[in-house]
Amino acid sequence: MYSIMPHPWSNVQLVLNSRDATGGNKQQSVAGLVLYNNLIFNAENQNIIQGQIHSVQVSEVSFPYDIPNIQLNRTDRFSMASPVFGIGGRELDIVIPPGFYDGPGLVTAVNGAITAAGAAFPGPIGPLPPTELPTLAYDTNSNIFTFLPPVSPDPVYFTWEFKSPFTYPRGLGSPANPGLGKDIMSLMGFQPSQNPATVAGGQPLGPPDDEPFVGGGSAPLTFTQYIDICSPQLCKFQYFRDGSTTNLSRRSDVICRLYVENSIALPLPGVEGTTPFAILRQFYQARVMRWTSDNSIGTIDIQLYDDTGQPLQITWVPRPYQITFNVFELDKEENKYL
Repeated sequence: MYSIMPHPWSNVQLVLNSRDATGGNKQQSVAGLVLYNNLIFNAENQNIIQGQIHSVQVSEVSFPYDIPNIQLNRTDRFSMASPVFGIGGRELDIVIPPGFYDGPGLVTAVNGAITAAGAAFPGPIGPLPPTELPTLAYDTNSNIFTFLPPVSPDPVYFTWEFKSPFTYPRGLGSPANPGLGKDIMSLMGFQPSQNPATVAGGQPLGPPDDEPFVGGGSAPLTFTQYIDICSPQLCKFQYFRDGSTTNLSRRSDVICRLYVENSIALPLPGVEGTTPFAILRQFYQARVMRWTSDNSIGTIDIQLYDDTGQPLQITWVPRPYQITFNVFELDKEENKYL
């Protein structure tokens, strides 16, 4: 028996810039969000790479991280309600302006939004003074957020429950969400299993029973912990696909996973993802995509996904990203029979 062993012996570089996309969701605004996803790249009247190609390898990625942790209509809102059976209740919608926030900055923004929502609550119950409302606190040492009870709770409305699109979708007593997702509560470290999600002030007419609502874990704060860069087009000649430990939103055409962190093992001030910064990665053990000698590269597609497997989105138009590929030539002279 024998086999033909083609050995790549030379390569060229294929340089990609997201601003050069010729199709796909190029800066397409959907409900106020910009999806820079599923971009298509074509060279006008020619192939992007012409020749007999052995394989394609990811070499380098430059990715400006312009993805705020508080994003419009995704991680910018929650509500809190103080229901009383038979009377009705109070419910406040808390909306945070989109942007980058660290822990203390998010505390300031959330408490400001709570105060504003209380002041805007209509009569005859409203406006609600800040002393009757919960406040958010943050411990920089433990990276834990806590909702504190009202300083002077109302005699009737002294317990507040939290609702949010993913973590607490139905409020008090709702079961843990089995899916993947995120909202402002999960960014602050609150868990779906923390239910009921309530903060209670001491009852003015009874014994004190202040109950703060403490986040169940260290706050991620970043919108996504990594970005999966995928290309079904570049992976179409692979005989087998990528694996993943997740059973939800599996991706089989990942050409690289870009972690949202620096590559230096030294303590640095701040948390990556709470301010804009640029990620530059050179891959020493890079993904290699099998190709065939009878196909040039005419089209490239690039898809971006966040750490919950959802298409990556952003509230404003980001800076373009770049990817460098090594494209290996098929060596006709060194094919050997073994």
